[in-house]
Amino acid sequence: MREVAFLAMASLGIALVGAPAVNAAEPAGDPVALAEALFQQGKQLLERGDAHAACPKLAESLRLERATGTLLALAMCHEVEGRLASAWAEYLEVIARARKDGRADREEAARQWAQKLEARLSTLSVAVPAAVAEIPGLRVERDGVPLDAPAWSTAVPVDPGPHVIVAKAPGRETWTGTIVVAGAAERRTVTVPLLALDERGPTQAIAALELPAAWHDDARPRRAPSWSATLAIAGGALADSGGPAVVVEAAGLRRQWGAALRAAWAPSERTQSIDDGGAVTLGSFVLRACGFRGFRPHRRFSVQLGPELLLQLDHAEGSGLRAARSVWRAGWGIGVNGAVDVPLAAWVAIAVVASADYAPSGWAGRLEVTNRGEVFGPAAFRLLIAAGPRFLLDW
Repeated sequence: MREVAFLAMASLGIALVGAPAVNAAEPAGDPVALAEALFQQGKQLLERGDAHAACPKLAESLRLERATGTLLALAMCHEVEGRLASAWAEYLEVIARARKDGRADREEAARQWAQKLEARLSTLSVAVPAAVAEIPGLRVERDGVPLDAPAWSTAVPVDPGPHVIVAKAPGRETWTGTIVVAGAAERRTVTVPLLALDERGPTQAIAALELPAAWHDDARPRRAPSWSATLAIAGGALADSGGPAVVVEAAGLRRQWGAALRAAWAPSERTQSIDDGGAVTLGSFVLRACGFRGFRPHRRFSVQLGPELLLQLDHAEGSGLRAARSVWRAGWGIGVNGAVDVPLAAWVAIAVVASADYAPSGWAGRLEVTNRGEVFGPAAFRLLIAAGPRFLLDW
């Protein structure tokens, strides 16, 4: 029945289609000649009822030369293919163009066919709740076409098949939803959920900053690599030694998960007096192996948190003591590490790093002075806090 109805419509419509008008004052160039050839082939296929083969030829002819007759033929083709929304929109355009051209026959025929399609059109609405609409910089797209706020929650005719809805905003994870319109006269609605915060790690937060195209040599946006590497140099304090510390951290990150080596050195040595004129001086070097997960609770900063393993090396030098010699002591500990990064540019951020570790007395060696006992007993808790720049090495 569908093919019979099509042939009946085609017998009337082909007469109205005619041929694309060519300006006789100008020679027909290659694009115009090709458009005419494609139109004739498409029209013949349409007359035989082969809409599947006719539509691509008519669409290409229309792209080369936007003629009203070609547009009408393509609308008929799309109707038979079941692409009712496309056909309806094309019929409406034919009405406007035919009125302008003074073709009342085409205008009336296109209006009647468009009216018959209206009851069979499927529609799709994209609903954006108030809480989602308030997200700064929200961008909603349907099938790659941006939808501004006035178009939200509006039922729009669509062709059958899958339709992809995308919602994105700065500092939020991108949401993608797919809905399939199966046939005619369907009424479908897609509701955009509240976008989750973008919980990416510090290096990805830095890499994701948008820079002006002129900053890039090739004027194309750079993609964040699957692995990111950073180097942080900071100044702070070691709580157990009570003095300043220089901290260097090398980190690698893949998605939200990462690992780092955090080294701290106390440049000011501690001294403990032994009797009259004798003393022991202690210097410390601390290395922490860290694992962490990155979070991004706000678009202006990122956070990392995870466990760590501590190795502390203490070097003692005796002075003014008989048979004084230098000795080393090693100690172990476990704890947690954390950091907060505030991006300044695509290649640098300000980082605040912190570590807290527990080291039982049995996990460390002893420093003893003959006939004097132990000196500089190891602290049970080892704390570190520092701040400084973090550089993205693979920017």
